[in-house]
Formats: sequence, C-alpha cells, structure tokens
Amino acid sequence: AIGHKELVDRVEQFNRQLANNDIEYTALSGRLYNLLVAPAINQLQGKSRIVIVPDDILWEAPFQALRSPQGRFLIQNAAISYAPSLTVLREIMKSSRSKPASALLAMGNPKLTGQTMSRAKNVLMRTSLESLPEAERLVRGLAQLYGANESKVYVGADAREEVLKAEADKYRVLQLASHGVINNANPMYSHIVLAQSGDSKEDGLLEAWEIMQMDLKADLAVLSACETARGRIGAGEGVIGLSWALFVAGCPTTVVSQWKVESSSTTELMMAFHRNLKTGASKSESLRQAAMKLMADKRYNHPFYWAGFIIVGDGR
Repeated sequence: AIGHKELVDRVEQFNRQLANNDIEYTALSGRLYNLLVAPAINQLQGKSRIVIVPDDILWEAPFQALRSPQGRFLIQNAAISYAPSLTVLREIMKSSRSKPASALLAMGNPKLTGQTMSRAKNVLMRTSLESLPEAERLVRGLAQLYGANESKVYVGADAREEVLKAEADKYRVLQLASHGVINNANPMYSHIVLAQSGDSKEDGLLEAWEIMQMDLKADLAVLSACETARGRIGAGEGVIGLSWALFVAGCPTTVVSQWKVESSSTTELMMAFHRNLKTGASKSESLRQAAMKLMADKRYNHPFYWAGFIIVGDGR
C-alpha cells in the first residue's frame, strides 16, 4: 500500500522527469506501473483499447509511458484514452450530431500584438510567448494532407479569435497550434492565445468560458500547445481545463498535452496522427501508432517526445 502523499510525490517526480527529458525515468516508470497497472494485468490481457478514468493526481500520470518489468510501455500494448468519468464518457459517446462537410480548420503561430501579449503576460507571469514557426509548419503540412477543398488554414495575423468563433462550427476537426495558458486558480480563464485584429471586440485570448458558449460540431479538437491538459482537478470531473470546455461546446474528443512539448517532435507526431486518422484508424489508435513511430526513431525515443499528448473523451 502507498499513502496519498507518497503517490503525489511519485507522480509529480515522474512527470518532471519526462517533461525534462531525464534519462533516469525508467525506475520510477516501473514502480508506478507495478502500483497502477500490474494489479489489473489479467483484465488488460488481450485488450486493444484502454480507457483510464483518473482520480486526483492521477490526471498528471502519463499512463502511456508506464513500463512493464519486461520493458514494454503500456501504449505498446493498447490504445489509451482518458475520461473525466464513465457517466460523462457515456453521454459524450451517445450524442450524435450532424457532421460538417469540411474536414479541417487549423490555426497556427498567431501573430501576437502588444495588447494581447500584455494581457496574456498578466495571466502568465513568467511564461514567455515566443513565436511558433514550427506550429506554422505543422498547420501548412496538415493543409497539404487534407487538401485545399477539405481544409482551411490560418496563420500569423490571420489566426484570429473572431475567425475561429465564426467558422469553427463548419469543420469536423479543429487543430489549434498555439500557446495554451492554464489558469489553475480560475480554470474558466484558461485560454488559447490567438491573434487579435485592431477593430475587434475580441481580445485574442480564447478563454474556457468562451469555448463553452460555442456550438461545435467537430468530433475532434487538437490543442498542440504547451501543457493544455492541466486545470484544477475537481472531484469526479477530471481536469476542468480546456478539454472540459470543449466537451460542453459539443466536441466529444480532445487531444491535449501533459507537459511543455518540444516543437519539432510535435510536428512529426501530429502529422503521423492525422495520417493515421485519414486511413480510418480510431483516434486513440491513431495516436498510439504515431507515438510508436516516434519511439522507433532514435532522436525521439525518450517519452518526453512521444508521450506528452493524450486523448480525452471518446477515443473511437
């Protein structure tokens, strides 16, 4: 048995090791595997999909990177998705909405004006909002993958908050490759930083409470920004962060990051994920295959590169 404080310490330490690309992570990965996965090993045998409903600190545990005594990561055995609760998952899976005709709306590397920067900096304190050229490369790559008829891409000064609000409901997949800022004290003010136009009433910060008021018909939203999975951990509700706001807006599945992700490996991972989706693989299987592709590349075989993104919601 293990006490709550010790569990919190171990999970936080493991998360830090992965987020810092620390090569010493394997011992703790094995210990957490024995603690969290091994007791259910018989039930997991032969299963190709695992849904994890984490409690409390376990929202921060990257189950996909837990390693068996044989040296296999959990994600090598099964596709993994996370859910706030089984009740929420059932509701999400039941809701059927008409599918928009167009496939992809992507925004990347929004141009940040001084005003957006100063507002965001107040919230951010010390986090710097640097330009994200790699995010631009990603969304341009996705535009090629989906094709001009099926996708719309906005970068730089065009990646504006009001454009997203006006157009998001026309697409099946939303990809926002921008900074995500998590406000733990006030999760409704967690936000995605977008561009702002001079004459607009929108401030360029798409906050969680604003997302909740949108009417989305997308069945997938991908937030390939820094640390988008974090939020305040509520009893039974999972992370009240941006993915929760997207559920409320009608989007059943989000892909979010658990730590500050590295940009070039993110582009590789995301391109592979979308290619897999286009072949008809499920969302969680698409992410699993993308992670395994990076794992097989010696530049990216540390979990820091491939384990940072998770699927929250309906993994089908």
